[in-house]
Amino acid sequence: MARRNYKPERLGALTDGVFAIALTLLVLELKLPDPAPAGLTLTEVLIEDWHPFLGWVISFIVLARFWMIQHDTAASITRCSSRTVLINFVFLATISLVPFTAHLVGIYELEDPLALQIFAFLVGINALVLGWFVWSAAKDNGRATAWSKNVVHHLAIVPVIAAVSIVVAS
Repeated sequence: MARRNYKPERLGALTDGVFAIALTLLVLELKLPDPAPAGLTLTEVLIEDWHPFLGWVISFIVLARFWMIQHDTAASITRCSSRTVLINFVFLATISLVPFTAHLVGIYELEDPLALQIFAFLVGINALVLGWFVWSAAKDNGRATAWSKNVVHHLAIVPVIAAVSIVVAS
């Protein structure tokens, strides 16, 4: 049975939309502080409540990096199979969970390592699926070797770093 091929423009448009929503949800989790109690300045309140902002910064950087690689891959292909489209949907599903895990880190701060472990696990899953997507897109476009630096980086290196982070956080 022959695979159906699709033009990559719609793939990029959908991906851009999901990333835009995920980035928007990240910033919506940054809440304005309550008025500072007597004896505290706004600066002191903001310094004390830095965890949500840290979760936002790390998540924004992770999402930006993943978008850049997905966008670069999608822009370089002339056609994509239904397999590649399906893998991209799986990738977008994992990306849509990043705001949730970033919010967990913001709420539980560093007191509960499980929040950090869940975040690291999701980043590892994101990387695995992105590597799979890059590999599939390369195969669809007849590249001699689908095992590019980006594929190896996302299928091996980032998940190993995520696994180490999970162990270190416990």
